[in-house]
Amino acid sequence: MNDAETAAAAYLRLIERQGAEPAVVLVRRQWLRRLTPLLTQLPKEGGAYRQAVDAFLERIPLADRAAALTCAREFYYFWLGDVQRLAAMASSGSFSLRQVDLRMAQSLDDLLERMGQEDFGRFPPALDLYLGQLFESGTDTMVLAGYERWLKALLYLLDGQPHRPDSYRAAVDALLLYLPDQGERHRFVELARAFYPSWLAFPSAQDRRGSSAA
Repeated sequence: MNDAETAAAAYLRLIERQGAEPAVVLVRRQWLRRLTPLLTQLPKEGGAYRQAVDAFLERIPLADRAAALTCAREFYYFWLGDVQRLAAMASSGSFSLRQVDLRMAQSLDDLLERMGQEDFGRFPPALDLYLGQLFESGTDTMVLAGYERWLKALLYLLDGQPHRPDSYRAAVDALLLYLPDQGERHRFVELARAFYPSWLAFPSAQDRRGSSAA
């Protein structure tokens, strides 16, 4: 096996050991078999990896792309051989062990249009609380409108998903697929990280009831 294949085997062993179902491991093995040939002789750096992942995702059906991106994101540090980062991720439960099925669309505009057609409004208290904090801190209204658009799309994808960190990470990965500009991707990731504590602390009534029942 070459280095990428060895790294893929190590990733699959880890998620299996942490409790991923055999079907999840099988699907990710199939994805990594498509990705690893694209990594041959590439320099071990982020730009080259992103280009390979973009080419890989073009071969994946739309409905599966978010989950495939999650797999590729988690595999990155195995490919780099960053043992310290991997240990931190493993100890903090940062690896996804299930497939999160999201209602994908062809573009962000299509997703928001579908949300409007459904008259969707099941947003958790976290949204207004977080946007209110940004408004009070002096965030520009145009910037705030853009943030609201992104966060509503994120929460629409999360609707019906278990209120868990892996659901949130999967939805973030899904939204990244709609942002071709690297600057936009960076701003969205920063926004998603900042919003995450609010989302976790102030879920919808439905999610609160689900947590109480559990």
